[in-house]
Parts: sequence; C-alpha cells; structure tokens
Amino acid sequence: MGKRVFWGTIISLFLLSSWASCRTLVTIESQKARLTLALLSRLIKLEDSLKDRSPVKVLVLLPQIRTAFQDQNIVNEAVKDFFRENREFEAYFVSDPEKALDLLKNEHFHVVYVAGPFPQLEKILTLAASQKVLTVSHLPEFLRDGLALALDLDRRKACIVVNEDVWQKLELDFPPQVLKKFSFVSFGK
Repeated sequence: MGKRVFWGTIISLFLLSSWASCRTLVTIESQKARLTLALLSRLIKLEDSLKDRSPVKVLVLLPQIRTAFQDQNIVNEAVKDFFRENREFEAYFVSDPEKALDLLKNEHFHVVYVAGPFPQLEKILTLAASQKVLTVSHLPEFLRDGLALALDLDRRKACIVVNEDVWQKLELDFPPQVLKKFSFVSFGK
C-alpha cells in the first residue's frame, strides 16, 4: 500500500509539474504574439469603424500540435490567455480550417488572428479580405499568403509590416500619424 501511494504521488507531481511548466514557460514567439496582440488592442482603438465596437469579434486560428514540447503549444496558450484576459474582445478559437471557413462565411468577424502555420491559410485570408476583415499575426511570413498586418522584430525594434495589396481592400480608416508608423510591402497579387 505504501509503495502505491508513493508512486501515485510521484506520478501526480510529475504530471502536475509538466502541466504547470507548459503554462508558465515563456518563449520568444509567445512574447512576440502577446506584443502583437497588445498592439492590436491599441490599433483597434484608433480605427474609426472598430473603436466603438464592444466587444470586437475575433476569429483565432490556433494550429493543432499534438506534443506538449513544441513552441506552438506555448504560443497557443499565450494567445488564449490574452483573449481571456481582455474583455474588449470576443474570441472564437478554431483549429480546423473547414470550421474557420464556415465561421467566416456565416458570422461577422472584425479580426482574424493567425497564431501559427495553418492549413488552407491562403484561402482563409482571401475570404477574410473579401469580407473586409482585418487579419493579424505575429508571424510576418504570412504576409505573402495574404495577411494584412504583422509585427516584425528587427534588432530590438518592433516594426509593423502591412501588406499593401490587402490593406487597400480593407478600407480601414486610421489617423495619418498611425499610418506613418507602418511599413507597407507589396507582393503584386
């Protein structure tokens, strides 16, 4: 009986500590995601059509990773925590690309946040742009796929990179002093 209690306690502590370390582990990507989401929160307050929305409806694309030791799981948790903490957003978390497409077609979202590599991303981003939904990520490599806005870190400086081709379709109305802070890029699509 004593050995069973001992091993049960050891296994319980191991499982509890592995769960706790996943929730508290901080990575560069998770910090970049939180920084991008904080930026999004500020940007929404500056855009004419979004600043009076409460809450802002956000579709969050969360890649599904099966192992607990990958950075994407930590990013997903950081993104979920951010949206749970901020009542200015009404977040819908999706890991299935078909469900994401269905929600975009049938619901009205203001923002789509891409937390990582996602199946059918280009198709989802194209649909979002056609519906004038702002698409945001902490990963600037998705700009080429049709993402509207991303945060890029360059030598300790944050840079807001905007896909000019998509941005024009969105017809967003930001003050000129905010637009001056953006770095516009075009991919000729």
